[in-house]
Amino acid sequence: MTTISQVPATRVSPPPWVAVAAAGIATHAFNHVSTVVQDVWRLIESPAAAGFNPGTIYHPISAVLYLWLAAMVYQGRNWGRVVITIQLAGQFVGRYFIWMAYPALEVRADLATGWALSTVVLFLLWAPGSSRRYFRRR
Repeated sequence: MTTISQVPATRVSPPPWVAVAAAGIATHAFNHVSTVVQDVWRLIESPAAAGFNPGTIYHPISAVLYLWLAAMVYQGRNWGRVVITIQLAGQFVGRYFIWMAYPALEVRADLATGWALSTVVLFLLWAPGSSRRYFRRR
């Protein structure tokens, strides 16, 4: 006789929209890693001109957080969907302050791209019925 605890859990593949959203979250992680690499390169290239800013702490930590949340979202953890929503909403607001502080075209292009990516990721996690059902199944 088998009990419920002995029955192996079946793995459900995420719907395509959730998989794309998880890839978008991982893209955010990659962007944060590239920012860390740029900061380190500036430090090596010109130590006197390199500075310390909040991004020096934020980017490496958030890169790891984004990768972990991408995995949790892909696995269908609803709390992961909620946490990434809060993280992206906070980052969405934070980009405004960077936008105002750095008027350079390439910075603003990066920020606009980040806003667009965050918007698409949030839409894919919350709007399609298949996404909502996937996160409700747990």
